[in-house]
Amino acid sequence: MPPVKVSGSSYSQNPAHRMLIANGKVVHEGQEIEPGLKLETVGPRSAVLNHRGTLYNITY
Repeated sequence: MPPVKVSGSSYSQNPAHRMLIANGKVVHEGQEIEPGLKLETVGPRSAVLNHRGTLYNITY
């Protein structure tokens, strides 16, 4: 999995308002952080990433 540096996040009950600042860019659920690495969901202090079909839970 490519390295991911999380520098901020926003969690809301409304999924449209959830985002992660990863590798210097704002990423919303369903968008790619890097090619082949997608942000699936954002939690209050964690996120689920999808790297080519494998899911990873990260905390920050």
